Amino acid sequence: MIRVKEILDFLNESEINYEVQGKESVQIRLFCPLNNLKDHCITWIRKGNRIPVDELNRLNEMVLFAEKGMSCTGNDFTIIYVENVHRTFFRVTEYFFGCLNPENITKKIEKSAIIETEDIGTGVYIGHHSFISKDVMIGNNVTIMHNVIIDCKAEIGDNTFIESGTVIGACGFGYLTDEAGKQEIVPHYGGVKIGKNVRIGANNTIIRGCLSDTVIEDDVKTADLVCISHNDIIKQGAMITCGTVIAGSTIVGENTWIAPGAVINNGIAIGEDAYIGIGSIVATKIRKKKKVFGNPARYID
Repeated sequence: MIRVKEILDFLNESEINYEVQGKESVQIRLFCPLNNLKDHCITWIRKGNRIPVDELNRLNEMVLFAEKGMSCTGNDFTIIYVENVHRTFFRVTEYFFGCLNPENITKKIEKSAIIETEDIGTGVYIGHHSFISKDVMIGNNVTIMHNVIIDCKAEIGDNTFIESGTVIGACGFGYLTDEAGKQEIVPHYGGVKIGKNVRIGANNTIIRGCLSDTVIEDDVKTADLVCISHNDIIKQGAMITCGTVIAGSTIVGENTWIAPGAVINNGIAIGEDAYIGIGSIVATKIRKKKKVFGNPARYID
């Protein structure tokens, strides 16, 4: 059991400002979501939502994290008000319950993995049945989950996480017409460069470059089932959600958000801080800090 005072001590040590409404002697044993409340748990509520006082009062020793500025009366449970409640709540859960996070795995190379490279940093995990070719450079504290294939000249930066089923280094869909009028694959001589603090979702496909490398810069995050094609450059901090397809030789600007199911045509430049709406088909250049939506994608602001 963990007392509220232990949580407050952690917030103090982390220099996170807070206000408490209720008892500090409350004891908790785990966490729970707001739609599945349980006794002796911590939970949180998003800014702007209504605090369900009656539901929480029916529970034994419940602790709620809420955004500073929200208010509550008639509560028999403890409330901890903080700034950026989303971030703070999950820092608390990871500190006290991180052993339950399946990503906090022992750093090792599983016996079923096939590793040809010797250029591997410290604190690396490589999962079951993954294949890493000889021309791959892996930085420090990298996690490569199960059934991942990296089969090209590639660099994987520090603190990068690659989910299961991802393929890095496949040949792209580039063809030329030969003398007989038949389609002939264009050779792909390049590799893939992935920066630091990148997270690659499950079942991604990242195509190696043709004459130069495909590049994913620092702090990029992709969700599941994303395709990044040959010669693409994904700039720092871009967020690419489920089912996105980015055709070749495209530049995605810094901190751009691409919503689920978007398709980006080849050779497109997307400016920094742009927003691509769900299911959009992007066929022309997108200016920085603009929002687009639709088929074809059009500016909406």
